[in-house]
Amino acid sequence: MKHEVILRFCFWDFEDILPDEITQIIGIEPVKVYRKGEKKNPKFPALTKQNGWLMESPLDKFSPFEDQMESILNLIESKIEIFKPLCEKYFCEFSCAIFLRGDGEESTPSVHLNERYNQINTIIKAEFDLDLYLLTGN
Repeated sequence: MKHEVILRFCFWDFEDILPDEITQIIGIEPVKVYRKGEKKNPKFPALTKQNGWLMESPLDKFSPFEDQMESILNLIESKIEIFKPLCEKYFCEFSCAIFLRGDGEESTPSVHLNERYNQINTIIKAEFDLDLYLLTGN
């Protein structure tokens, strides 16, 4: 099986606006919304500690990191005048989770942040979070 790369752009910890309002302002449907005090996952009792609005690359999770980042940067850059004030007001981040398959058949995916990323991130000032997960067995 191939490694999975899930890249998201997220707004966190907003109190004065609803997730639906962020969706209306940006004009992009989120892949996930968290509401403070609600269950994170219906299968587990843990409650969400903060509000969150997450968008994902339109590419699938088996696409290379660089391709996914380019697709998210295209979305952000096309609406930079909308993203900038939201990022100034709320915590925003690029969140990347890489799920490595333990069979050793495929090399580890690369994570390269290029000059375009640097230029756009100079404007929006988002943090970058990378989580690696090693999946073994079936």
